[in-house]
Amino acid sequence: MNYVSRFDELLDLNALHNWPIKKQLTPGDVKSGRLIIPVHDVENYIMPRLPVDKSEKLSRYRGRIFIDVYDVEREIRYNMELVRKMNGRYSLEEWDQVTLTRNIQAGKGIGMSWVNGVLFFRILSG
Repeated sequence: MNYVSRFDELLDLNALHNWPIKKQLTPGDVKSGRLIIPVHDVENYIMPRLPVDKSEKLSRYRGRIFIDVYDVEREIRYNMELVRKMNGRYSLEEWDQVTLTRNIQAGKGIGMSWVNGVLFFRILSG
């Protein structure tokens, strides 16, 4: 049994209503292949929870690290690159792995939560 499956037995993330990072998807998020994550959310929520070496690497000019990203509705784990852009913004590269298979439209809400070294996400209803 893999790490995520054991975790899911302890906590049903589909029922979790506390998604600390919430974002409405833009046309760019859906069509560009990358998800822009607000600077505040990355620097105040994700980076403090990263190992020190990864946090330092990401905080550098054009820093990049690979992270696991888990779709709680589809129960699929992806490996994506979190990148600090030249303009200081952060993007999750290879996001099209999600948008192409799920047919997600701009305007939908997404919730994200960093748990045990994995960025969990779900499409929010409403």
